[in-house]
Amino acid sequence: MLNIIASFAIALLSGMGVGSGGLFVIWLTLVESTPQLTAQGLNLLFFIFSSGASLLIHLSKRKIAWGAVALLTLTGIGGAFIGGYISGLINATSMKKLFGAMLILSGLASLLKKRREVSKSQP
Repeated sequence: MLNIIASFAIALLSGMGVGSGGLFVIWLTLVESTPQLTAQGLNLLFFIFSSGASLLIHLSKRKIAWGAVALLTLTGIGGAFIGGYISGLINATSMKKLFGAMLILSGLASLLKKRREVSKSQP
């Protein structure tokens, strides 16, 4: 029952724009003692259902820019192939460090952007 409540809460936070993938992986690894790779796989499955629900809502409201979808699909496929090739050239330890650095830089960029937005809105 606790898993159902936690999954519902994570899905609710996801619907409000909070990064639910990280929350779901944290829940599975820390609370449920799920191995990391299994938790990541379950997170991808979770994402399919949450994004599918979002897609249905946007389709019903006709709020999809199909040109942007086509562009993002093509560049995403190309990026996946290029990224897959590059990841084969880099050892796993370096890949983990690069990914960690990317997460830190991404988080810092978000914090700085938010700080600028708050400072602009204050008189």
